[in-house]
Amino acid sequence: MSADGYRVGIVGCGTTGVAHARAYQTVPGATVVAAADQHEPTLSSFATEFDLEAAFESERELLASVDVDIISICTWHSSHAPIAVAACEAGVSGLFVEKPIATSWGETLDMLDAAERHDVTITVGHQTRYAPVHEELRSLVTEGAIGKPHAVHVRHEDGLLNMGTHLVDITRYVLGDPEPSWVIGSIERRTDRYERGIPIEDRAQAQVAFGDGTRLTIESDLPGPEAAESALQVYGSRGVVELDRSTAATITTIDGTRTLAPEADRPLRVRYVEDLLAAVRGDLEDHRCDGREAARTMEVLMGIYESARRREVVEFPLETRANALELMLEAGELSPDRPGRYDIRLPFQSVRDDRAT
Repeated sequence: MSADGYRVGIVGCGTTGVAHARAYQTVPGATVVAAADQHEPTLSSFATEFDLEAAFESERELLASVDVDIISICTWHSSHAPIAVAACEAGVSGLFVEKPIATSWGETLDMLDAAERHDVTITVGHQTRYAPVHEELRSLVTEGAIGKPHAVHVRHEDGLLNMGTHLVDITRYVLGDPEPSWVIGSIERRTDRYERGIPIEDRAQAQVAFGDGTRLTIESDLPGPEAAESALQVYGSRGVVELDRSTAATITTIDGTRTLAPEADRPLRVRYVEDLLAAVRGDLEDHRCDGREAARTMEVLMGIYESARRREVVEFPLETRANALELMLEAGELSPDRPGRYDIRLPFQSVRDDRAT
């Protein structure tokens, strides 16, 4: 850390990188000094907007040329692991990695190992843990407002590693971060579907058992009719919590129903960065979005793929380091009957848009 505070480098200067940089701008003690992006026009625009000391085409040039304390990794998923490991080896003190943490269980373990060996605080962008409604739900559920939780149901679209990572993470957060015990899952991949450069499934369903006895049912991209408008429901022995797709929730018990819609006093990423700086300083023992929590979410998602590959229950800790969906594709087990590779981010397109054809 310099006399002016923590020096920050941003890797990946698109929309997410800009959002990270603006969050750092808001927090005293952090200054964005350098960035890297292989797309020159994007990099040039970013460097101008944030008045950078230096800009590079690769993260390795940045790490070799500029003294930085914190790196934000805002690139596509498949590059998270190599950039994070390189940053740890270069001597940074903190990492802010966009979600999902990686694209396989092996990559995730490599990142955590590098962070531990080099004493780096690694955090992952599940910033919705800072949403006031999620904070309030966690307090209510863990304090017994709906009795003992026994079942959770989540529903989302556009892939497990895309939106599923947020909902699995929020489920664990609301429940008090229980450890997963086992998972059973199934997937469908009739189209050659990708999300930010990595293959994803068309549809998926799974059940996850946590060590406290709670069961989580996951629906991803399943067809209608919709069973409910809410994205997440927690069923307890004395009541039910329902979280909508924005910032509100309802809690229903024998005492009646009430709505929770607390407002944030500042952006979620700003609170995230404040805690990141505190964790790097040693003033905060565990960041709310610690990489170890993100690893549990990744283990669940990779476990779903592995269960589909093995056609059986998969117990944790997960042993398969590779992405089992990719293993199935390599083995020719999931050849699409509607060929034609497409990426839902280029431009954004949901598989739901062409199911009728």
